Amino acid sequence: MPPQTKQQKYFWVFTRLVPPALLLVFAVSALVYLTFPPNDFPIKKLIVIPEGATLRDVSVLLTDEHVVRSQTAFAVFVRYKGAESHIIAGEYLFSSPLDIFEVVRRLAEGEHGIERYRITIPEGTSVTGMGRIFKKTFSQFDDAQFSALAKNSEGYLFPDTYFFFSTATSGPIVDTLKQNFLKKTDPLYKEALANKKNWPDTIIMASIIEEEAMTAKDRRVVSGILWKRLTKSMSLGVDAPFAYDIGKNSATLSALDLKSDTPYNTYLYVGLPPTPITNPGLDAIDAALHPEISAYFYYLSDKDGTMHYAKTFEEHKVNKERYLR
Repeated sequence: MPPQTKQQKYFWVFTRLVPPALLLVFAVSALVYLTFPPNDFPIKKLIVIPEGATLRDVSVLLTDEHVVRSQTAFAVFVRYKGAESHIIAGEYLFSSPLDIFEVVRRLAEGEHGIERYRITIPEGTSVTGMGRIFKKTFSQFDDAQFSALAKNSEGYLFPDTYFFFSTATSGPIVDTLKQNFLKKTDPLYKEALANKKNWPDTIIMASIIEEEAMTAKDRRVVSGILWKRLTKSMSLGVDAPFAYDIGKNSATLSALDLKSDTPYNTYLYVGLPPTPITNPGLDAIDAALHPEISAYFYYLSDKDGTMHYAKTFEEHKVNKERYLR
């Protein structure tokens, strides 16, 4: 059948004038060319592959960002490697131009090219303390922004060991800490609901227990004492909230501090502080939910961290003289 259009005519003439072997060379050369990195390959630029992105989405993104020359070629090589459903979302950083094969491999294996830091947040660390930890690790970290974003989540940021990319910013870090809290505390949260216990009050109490007692056993006894004080409309009389409110611990509190008019003054005001004072760990939250019943109303911790209990205020004064002076 003769050619019908001008384009078909040109192609018909071309295929008859150019030897098939040369056509193959042209095709192979064109394909090889498409595997080379673009001249303006984005070195040191952060490339973000969104969660849930399709192969077409990724192909378009990488072409627009000049990581690959052809979205079609990229899609073909991804399918050839069998990695269509294995492209790992996240942030990628390329320190040098890469050919299309290496780009596909990096995305399929999640080799982000970004340094990851291992960060451990101890139990009982406040939002301010967390900001300082991140600042020490990430030189460009904005701890003021972190505190602003996290201030209303005090108590609900889980203390744990995390691995963050060096490019991590405050917003995603706060979200990660919050999501981990929800995940790790879910069984205790459901138990609290089933037993009609107030979850926010539980977290506030846990944040105090975290600071007041060091061992699992002592945390439960202290929990029993503090909840019992509340039921009898007694003041909690604990020092830990002062560290959160004015930055002073038991050793530095003055008589004037103990009279300061602040809702975190548990000597002056009956009841719990208005917010958690730290971010407690699972054991402290568990202790807040499972207080140990005892005859004690008072406790103190000596310089070695050993707890001493008393049933009456007179016994408590004796313990003060014996263990603190």
